[in-house]
Formats: sequence, structure tokens, C-alpha cells
Amino acid sequence: MKKTSICANGTAIKLYEYVEDFYLVSKPANTALKQLRKGLPTWVSSNTYHKMNISLWIYDDTAVNAFSCHYNQKHYIALSIGLLSAFWEEANNFINQENLSLIFHLSENKKSHYINFLYFYMLNFTVAHEFGHIVHGHLTGKKNGHYIEELLRITTDTNSEERKCQNWLTQLKEYDADSFAASIQTILFLQSWSDDTKINLASFDLMFITNYLCFRIFAEKTGRNFDEYLTKDIDEYDHPHPGIRMYYSFIHYFYWIGKFHEFNQDTIDILISGSDIVTRYEHIVLQKKALQKCYYSIAFTEKGAQHLMNLHNGWENLVEYYRHHSYIPIEKMEQINEMPILNFYKAHIKESTENER
Repeated sequence: MKKTSICANGTAIKLYEYVEDFYLVSKPANTALKQLRKGLPTWVSSNTYHKMNISLWIYDDTAVNAFSCHYNQKHYIALSIGLLSAFWEEANNFINQENLSLIFHLSENKKSHYINFLYFYMLNFTVAHEFGHIVHGHLTGKKNGHYIEELLRITTDTNSEERKCQNWLTQLKEYDADSFAASIQTILFLQSWSDDTKINLASFDLMFITNYLCFRIFAEKTGRNFDEYLTKDIDEYDHPHPGIRMYYSFIHYFYWIGKFHEFNQDTIDILISGSDIVTRYEHIVLQKKALQKCYYSIAFTEKGAQHLMNLHNGWENLVEYYRHHSYIPIEKMEQINEMPILNFYKAHIKESTENER
């Protein structure tokens, strides 16, 4: 098994190719890692991939974390044992929870298949997210360090305003990395596109659920508390609220599916189905009735919509800078001053939750 050592964020870290057999998660994790390494070179052109000099590793840490790092002219993506284990536990718990049958009808003999499906897509999104940090130049240039991770690290050597500025820049890069990850997930989804609409709906429902599970784990297992999101300033957080990440991922999926496939009623139906299943999961399965307890529903508040617009517009203001450090072209989009789909989906969520009663 290959091993190496790097210095990341001022700390020496030993990296490993695979998970040792004595870990319970070793078999599913190593199977997924093998698949992911095959996929990485296909996400960009072979020439670009060679220039990036990128590799995927794991490291022995029980904390739930993932990071991307630029070290000695090479790029590294690393997943902690804690993350690999937390994702596997989450996928199992999700599929095996008793109340899931209220929204999903899964046959017993296919449960292991669905668990592996969720696990792979959760890891794929995470790796694609870290890949996005690298390929769009987030680790190079004066505005950046050479290391980005998921864990919350509170610095004590900055004042409140400086910390807020750092938080907001981090949120903008997270927004962009999530966008790149959504494009990779879309390609995987379209590769399994079927003439049977029901199959496409089911596949997207599960894929969108993986986003929910990822964002929930990163919110709850990395030291962040979003309970006061509705009353705090958005730049008091160094990562976007998980519901906001769900909302803009929803929009990115619509964009990428429409761009690669086409914008038609099937595309709309697929996206609505994914949005509906997450809403129903929070309200019916998890029995979360209070708005502040529902990650996804918070995104459809006025504050959530404004947060999303600020992220989009803030990133667009940085595109020209990052184009000079990116390995691939970064698409420039228009600034947005309103969310025309907001009222439609607020009504959709309201109708869905009322029907549950």
C-alpha cells in the first residue's frame, strides 16, 4: 500500500492509499476509493489533469474531515477515517430507519445496494468538492492559503471584522466548490439516464438525498451550530447553512442537467421530485415541524434567498481573480437581484407539508 507524508496547515500528516483491514469500514471505503481514483482523471482533460498533479488519499484521524492541499508542487485530496466511517454509518442508518417506508418503498433484498449507492455518491460529492477547490485555483494566489478543510478552526489572532471577512471568503469558495461537485454528480446521473421516467426520478431522489446527508454531517460533526442562523449575520459562519447549500445545489443541478440533457418538463419533474423527497424526509420521517430545525426549509425564507443571492453575486465578483489561477475556464454569470423561483418553491413546500397533515 502506498504511503506518503505532507505538511498541511503547518502540521505533518501521514497519508495512506487505502484503509487498513482492521477498520470496520475498510471494505466499502476501499471499494469506493478505487472507483473514485478511476473517475478523477475523467473530470478534466488529460492535459489539465497532468498539470494539476493531483492524488486521493486517506489519513488516520477520527475527526470528520476532508481537505485539499497544495504541497511541493503537488495537489492532495485527503479523507479522514472519521469521515469514511461517519458516511458509512449515515448511509446505513438512513436506509434502515423504520419510518423511511413512509416516503420510500425499498425492498429488503436491495437495501445493501442502496446503502452502497448512497455511500459512493456521498464520497463522490465530497471528493468532487475538494477537486473543485483545486481546479478553480482556490489554493493558489495571494488571497488563499495552500490548505482548505471541512473542520471548523476558530482563530484567535483576528478581530471580529477580520474574521467575518475570512468567513465570507471561505463561504464563497465553498459555494463554488459545491457548484463544481454538482456538475460531476450530474454527469454520473446522466450516465445512468433511462427511458423510464420513474427510474430517473428515483435515481435523482437518492442522489439529492446524498447532498442532504453530506451537508448535515458537515454541519453537525465539524463543530458548527446553525441553530441561531435566522438571527445571526450570515458572515458569522465560515460555511453556508446546510439548507442554503441544498438550495443552490438544487439550482446547479437544474442548470447542469438542462445544459447536458435539455430543459424540458422531465427535467423540472426530476428536480421537483428531489426537492419534495428531502422536504418530506424532514417533515414526515424526522418529524421536524419547527422551521429552524428543518435545514432545507430555511433556505426558502427571505433570509435564505438573500443569502443565496449574496453568495452567487459575491462569487461572480471574484471570478476574474480566480480565472488567473484556475486550471479550467470558470464560467462568468450574470448578477441576480431576485429569486423568481423562490415563491414557487415556497408554495410547493407549503403544499407538500399541508398534504402530510
